[in-house]
Amino acid sequence: MSLRRLRGALLQRGLRSVLSLSAEVAAAATAKQFRQRFSVQPPLTVYVRGSYVSVRVQRGAPQSVLLEADLHASFGWEFMADQDEAGVYIIARRKPLIGALSWATFDLTIPPYAHLALHLTPGSLHFSQFEGKLVVPAQTS
Repeated sequence: MSLRRLRGALLQRGLRSVLSLSAEVAAAATAKQFRQRFSVQPPLTVYVRGSYVSVRVQRGAPQSVLLEADLHASFGWEFMADQDEAGVYIIARRKPLIGALSWATFDLTIPPYAHLALHLTPGSLHFSQFEGKLVVPAQTS
């Protein structure tokens, strides 16, 4: 075997090892799940901003907001959930480049009196056991 072939074979084996190791590390860090309960009282706004997120909303207990978040390819997310006296804020932003394969699902249980403000770029929204008036404004550029 020539020196050139030997170097090629070693390089190929090394690349396979690196890719295999990278895949294992990525698989271990692929998904993270969060569950957070916020104690709330009226008036309340629940604000969700996210890219490539699916949001499922249902009405629940009047004293809390429950967030269950599944972040897939979690290394590609900047994620924050917080609250103040006016509301609960959930923000999920995909990181440039490494976030291209990331997506998330948020299950929200909110009180009946809560206002819901969403900014999805893009995303999907699903309501469960919804009753009441819903106004969706026209899409603007």
